[in-house]
Amino acid sequence: MRLRAALAAGLALPLPLWAHGFDERHALPAPLAHFVIGAVLAVALSFLLALLFARRASGTAAAPALHAPPRAELRLPAALAVALRGLGLLVFLVTVAAALAGSADPLMNLAPTLVWIGWWLGLSLLAAFVIDLWPLLDPWATLFDAGQAAARRLGRPQGLAPGWRWPAALGCWPAALLLLAWSWFEVVYPLAAVPRRLGVAALGWSAITLAGMGCFGRAQWRRNGDLFAIYFGLLGRMAPLALDAPHGRIALRAPGAALADGQGAELPAGGPAFVLAMLSTVLFDGLHAGSAWPWFEGLLQRLLHVPAVDGLVAGTLGLLAVWLLFLAAYAITCIATAALASGLPAVAIARSFAPTLVPIAVGYTIAHNFTSLVDQGQALLALASDPFGWGWNLLGTAQLHIRSGLVDAGTTWNVAIAMVVAGHCAGVWLSHRVAQRLRLPLRATLPLVALMLAYTAASLAVIADPIASYSP
Repeated sequence: MRLRAALAAGLALPLPLWAHGFDERHALPAPLAHFVIGAVLAVALSFLLALLFARRASGTAAAPALHAPPRAELRLPAALAVALRGLGLLVFLVTVAAALAGSADPLMNLAPTLVWIGWWLGLSLLAAFVIDLWPLLDPWATLFDAGQAAARRLGRPQGLAPGWRWPAALGCWPAALLLLAWSWFEVVYPLAAVPRRLGVAALGWSAITLAGMGCFGRAQWRRNGDLFAIYFGLLGRMAPLALDAPHGRIALRAPGAALADGQGAELPAGGPAFVLAMLSTVLFDGLHAGSAWPWFEGLLQRLLHVPAVDGLVAGTLGLLAVWLLFLAAYAITCIATAALASGLPAVAIARSFAPTLVPIAVGYTIAHNFTSLVDQGQALLALASDPFGWGWNLLGTAQLHIRSGLVDAGTTWNVAIAMVVAGHCAGVWLSHRVAQRLRLPLRATLPLVALMLAYTAASLAVIADPIASYSP
């Protein structure tokens, strides 16, 4: 969808655009409200089941299973780690070169499809459901390490970084704002898939992140300022495989345990804001493409007393408004939880429970992008064989064609319901385990569960807007 929009904008052609890539809608067998109520009840039932089984499994203790050592562990071959680092750097260089020097057509150039489908969606799902390989694939970390090694050979034992300390109070607030900026570029900016714009954005981020590593060191920057390292790292806490890149180990663990186990699970200052940005930006993407968006633009016109509101202005204000609304709702929830928890401060509650919202973000990401991932993901093999759009056939796959219509609106709707409900049920389960670890009373978890129920209803309504219809 995003590639098609960029092509229309870049070539000034009035191509039609459908949210989620559908020309038709799925006819619901019952009113949408019935599906929403059913999903909310399913999530509420998961809360009751969590009370029953989680407490039976752990008794009155603070969920000791979450602190258990990994089930199995294996050594990552050094040659494989080096190969993955080299692959990440090679793909990055080819992608930037294709963006800057290749075809201007987003559908003929490797960069847009690889960035938005292969990397931002595909690697996110790999990190969430299998293993987070970004610490090895990260090309900027590889470039910085190479610079560090060169500096030490030239007589600088400390390397490139001067050893500045990152202010603890600042936390990862900069990364949260950078995630909003990245989402603005993806959703609001009309030329986000134009190859040259992507290439310029990649060079800009390269300058920012290499400067951040150079000033504060790689570890501090990746933990606080690197939005991609934090983003993929949070998703990787869901995965059954945990990568310990510095020590070259891969461990098998209970899926999602790292989101609630208390061993590094609490986020630094700004961490909850980052998680809520993960949630709100995906929901905003659906709102921006939905039927309610013209209403929001009309509201802005009346509030600003202008005849028309620029699309970039409306998009920017809308993105910030959704994020701030999520922040406010979560803050109120944590304050209410603190009042019921008798003694635990709201800030500590916010940092402890925020990671349990990550499965919700993953579920809605799949629900919102399932069709794009299936349809546009097919183009990666052909584009990899001709990354610049110059008529090459390096891998012998340039002639492969996209088979459109592999999934219809009905399939997408069913996947959306399943992913939204599953994500919220996982969040409810993890929040209950966090409450056990913190030894909170049962009533203290009710505000967060209520927030999850509200988000279940809102997310399904947003997803249904461009897909589903009901005619009694």
